[in-house]
Amino acid sequence: MANVKTALKDWRILVMIAAVIIAFLAIQPNITGVTGAQVLYLPVNSYVGNLSARGIISLGQGSIVTALNGIPVGNIQQFYSILNRTAVTNHSLTITYKNEVFPYIYENGNATVFLSPGISINSSNFQTQNVPFTRLNYGLDVIGGTQIAVAPNESNYNSSVVTDLSGIISRRLDTYGISGISVSTVSTLSGKPFIMVSMPNVGESQALSLIENQGKFYATIGNHIIFNSSVKNETILDVCTSSGCPFGVYSPPTASSGFGFNFGIQLSGQASVNFANAVKGLSASTSNPGYYNESIILFVNGQKENSLLIQEGILNNFNGAITISGGGTSEQDALFNMKTLESIFQTGSLPVPVRIISISSVSPSSGTQFLSQIYLLLLIAFIAVSSVIFIRYKSYKIASLILITSVTEIFIVIGVAALIHWTLDIPSIAGIIASIGISVDDQIIITDEMRRGASKEEFAVTKKRISRAFFIIFVSFFSFSAIMFPLLFSTASLFAGFALTTILASLIGLLITRPAYARLIGEMQAV
Repeated sequence: MANVKTALKDWRILVMIAAVIIAFLAIQPNITGVTGAQVLYLPVNSYVGNLSARGIISLGQGSIVTALNGIPVGNIQQFYSILNRTAVTNHSLTITYKNEVFPYIYENGNATVFLSPGISINSSNFQTQNVPFTRLNYGLDVIGGTQIAVAPNESNYNSSVVTDLSGIISRRLDTYGISGISVSTVSTLSGKPFIMVSMPNVGESQALSLIENQGKFYATIGNHIIFNSSVKNETILDVCTSSGCPFGVYSPPTASSGFGFNFGIQLSGQASVNFANAVKGLSASTSNPGYYNESIILFVNGQKENSLLIQEGILNNFNGAITISGGGTSEQDALFNMKTLESIFQTGSLPVPVRIISISSVSPSSGTQFLSQIYLLLLIAFIAVSSVIFIRYKSYKIASLILITSVTEIFIVIGVAALIHWTLDIPSIAGIIASIGISVDDQIIITDEMRRGASKEEFAVTKKRISRAFFIIFVSFFSFSAIMFPLLFSTASLFAGFALTTILASLIGLLITRPAYARLIGEMQAV
């Protein structure tokens, strides 16, 4: 027992303990039971987001809203229910929240905002989620979503075209405020670049419409083109995406409005001139009193999107702003249509058409079921491994030590994933499971080297035995890494995620858990 206590003070054991503590703080399981609605997204140009960006309030992404106007908030359903009742114009809204300043240490805050007419706070500009149990990021194959690989629809293209395309797609998707979207540029083994887009909680059809939308648009009044995305100086300078817009209106769809929406756009100088010249030649409408006899016809991707009436007297104090109107069959459908138009007007057309290389999607329920099966497989794997180890060594102490070391290694790997914000998808989890076998194999090698012979004299060469074991482990690690390393750059994310987690697990084992295990098993055999 004294030897074991001495071993616990060894630097190798202390390093492993420190790694476990850091991993715990990185994963940060919600053991304190904090509840509320955690802020996912606050657009900078929304009312509350603008106050946050200017430093007026410390409420922002990651904050946990615990009460609205003094009414406790326990989850997102309660948050939006209370918000709909209390966020009333010409009244104040008090938001009680807490910000984490260190793991498990929170700083409480209150923000009181006055909602003047034209200001709205709803799910489109104040997105929240239930407080997650851990800080782990799960892939869309676990929580559901769609992943699409796209490339320019040209036979010859270079990396600069892909970079420009990636930037526009990323800015477009940001307009929707969807949390967890990832847009990255990757290359095939031959060096050909393409774009990988991951969209958690987004269905396949919606994801395709977001990606494939070429975004070419123009508007006409009679025979006059007033703005055109293909003409550099005749396009749109800015778009209203929140209430309080200085140059136009912003009215998101609601049931009371019949799921209709309105938002303003700011025309460029030449587009404003085109608009004014076209309107000057119009006459009053006989069928729509108060409006002109021609409408603004908006075309997106060659298809007529909508027709906008032009109010008489619009040129009085005209500042280049006009209002886009539309709707949908439901609030969600109308909001999607509005965001689609906003994103296209904000980013312009894609520099080149795109083609879909591959697309994969998974439903949230399927991902959750698969994750449950993974956990079950982990449990079965540990039971099977512990049984085999016990049969081999006839010692529950050795079997327990091997299993505890393997579990510790997995915990540290998951902690590193949380620390670097690595997304744990199913291939990554499979890689962690595979690393269990590598961990157990290495520990068996160390154990066998330590157990050779039974005389006390043979334990005098402990360092030599450990050195021989670690030589085998080092060779095994570098051989394994040489096989896995090329898969990191594979076009299939399945291989990349699997390769990274297995290499990471093996490296952590080599540097942290294997030396600690060798020290502990050495003391155990010496007793």
